[in-house]
Amino acid sequence: MSKNVLKTTYITDSGNVFKKDAGAWDFVYEVSTVKSERWNIGDEVVVPGGREFVYAKSSAECKTGQACEFTALGYTTITALGVSAAKGDRSITIAAATHAALTKDELQGGYVVIYNDAESTGMFRGIVGNAAAAANAAFVIYLDAPLSAALVAATALTETFQNPYAALRTGVLSSYSKAGVPAAYVSGANEYFWVQKKGPCWLAPHASNVGEDGGLGCFFRHDGSLEGAETALAVTVAAADSSQYAGFCLEGSHAGNGPLFMLNG
Repeated sequence: MSKNVLKTTYITDSGNVFKKDAGAWDFVYEVSTVKSERWNIGDEVVVPGGREFVYAKSSAECKTGQACEFTALGYTTITALGVSAAKGDRSITIAAATHAALTKDELQGGYVVIYNDAESTGMFRGIVGNAAAAANAAFVIYLDAPLSAALVAATALTETFQNPYAALRTGVLSSYSKAGVPAAYVSGANEYFWVQKKGPCWLAPHASNVGEDGGLGCFFRHDGSLEGAETALAVTVAAADSSQYAGFCLEGSHAGNGPLFMLNG
């Protein structure tokens, strides 16, 4: 996965200001049944104004104005490592376990958790590719960094996760985390599109209390619409306060030094 920052160059003509590369991010609003040759699922772009988008694939319809949710539930459950591996290796073999037939690099952008025989040598790695495999067969994954410790097949355990952005749908369940807002309408499964995860956007408010009387902070409802934080948490906003989340204290406190504060943005 990669992040690309797209910048606009401005030029002047007779005192008027124009965008030299206006329309350079038209692709953000495109939906296709064919994967882009330029982008991989999970790649990110940042456009002027601070909006961030992630290239994704749908598992069902994704409506504009409602957040879509992650539907992947993990690829293989905890299972023993298939083959011992040396420190510095950049690939490991996942033992035979229950999974669908696996195409080459289908797990790119996913993750693996490695539980080694010593807790201090457990590892978490990104998956940059995989070998094809039949259903339920052992398979090889390629890691985004070398192993920092040797792994013994008899004692090391693994869990694998597919790329979370490879299976998105319009919000349905409150127990499913929301990925962001589709930049364009997606009609069904197996379509490639961009989902906005940060910056100015429009989301359907569930009720009229959203944005009223200091109720600025919001949470996602099951369907990807917005609910006021004070309603979701069943609390009342104090007269001089708002529910906007600002960030958190890094160090110190009101009564001590600082505090040194991390602004959420």
